[in-house]
Parts: sequence; structure tokens; C-alpha cells
Amino acid sequence: MVALTHVAKADAYSVLPPKISENSFLGDVITVGETPITGGFFKVVPGKELVYTYPYDELKIVLEVEGDFIVSDSEGNTVHPKAGDLLKFPKGVTITFKVEGGEDAYAYNFYVGQKKQGEL
Repeated sequence: MVALTHVAKADAYSVLPPKISENSFLGDVITVGETPITGGFFKVVPGKELVYTYPYDELKIVLEVEGDFIVSDSEGNTVHPKAGDLLKFPKGVTITFKVEGGEDAYAYNFYVGQKKQGEL
């Protein structure tokens, strides 16, 4: 068993994660244990909104926002998270992510989800 694992910023945070839609990116960085828990980075840029139904529980910490980051659920609740905010998504919820603003607008988040590495 490895007691400590370190992933340098150059290998995680500053690397553009793989694209999961026209304007959203998701990259798993590390997984822990047999009951999987996976952390990584999620980036959204302006364009078509991403609508996603979560097959697992997830937490996101908003790291950086340029422009307006808009997150809404299927019940009509909408928030405009800022850097330092925490978002919780229970299994089964449908969430819409969107960023509005100029060409430099984006929202960059760290997430931890109860999923296997590479699972969307």
C-alpha cells in the first residue's frame, strides 16, 4: 500500500482535460480504494450548455471563474458559483452547466465523485 501519492500541478491542474462535449472538459487525476472515489478537473467555456445526469454522487469546488458560470438543476434552481464555492450533486440529479462571457470566459473546477477513473 502506498501511504502518500502526489500529483504535481503540471500533471494535473494546468493540463487541459479531455473534451466531453463541445465546450466542456473533464479529466480524472487520481482514484482511491476499492469503493472508487475519483478526483480531477472540470472546465467549461462559452458555447452550448452541458446537460448531465449524474450516475454517482459528486462534489465540485469552484477554483476559477472568468465571466458568468451558471449551474441549474431540473427543478429550476439556478446558482452563479464563484471561486471558492462548493457544489454537491447527488446521484440521479440532472444538472446544466453553462458559461457566458467573452472568448476568455471559463469556469475551472476540482471534483471528487464516487466513480471509477475514466467513467463519465
